[in-house]
Amino acid sequence: MRRSLEEFCAKVAADTDASLVAIAEFHSPSKGIRWTYADRPLNERYKRMSVMYGKGVAGRVLQTGTDFRCENVAHLPLPIREYPIVLSEKIQAFAAVPIVTSSLFGAVLLIAYRSSHALPDKELCDRLASYIQAYFQEREAVE
Repeated sequence: MRRSLEEFCAKVAADTDASLVAIAEFHSPSKGIRWTYADRPLNERYKRMSVMYGKGVAGRVLQTGTDFRCENVAHLPLPIREYPIVLSEKIQAFAAVPIVTSSLFGAVLLIAYRSSHALPDKELCDRLASYIQAYFQEREAVE
């Protein structure tokens, strides 16, 4: 039975006590990376966000193929305005994890907190990303 992205993201949120769980994917028509789904967003702005490869949280994760973890957004390597999802959703801490898909660029799982919170460990993040990867594999099998 096919599970929905909402179910997978709800499981991630429950397992991590996250304020926000979001998914970003490469968007071919715009050649940018877009946030395609968010569980418990503050607003709908994420749907209009598009960043270039290597920019923002999702762009950095897809460019490097590695996790991007930040326990305090005051310590981000670039000014906060360079991370639109962080600003729009009032994020204070996050873990962004790459999700391997058949697409060249893949996707990103964002586990975020709007208040000071310990980040889930890398092993848990990787396991949760595999839940979302299963969704993408099912989706690609249907397409």
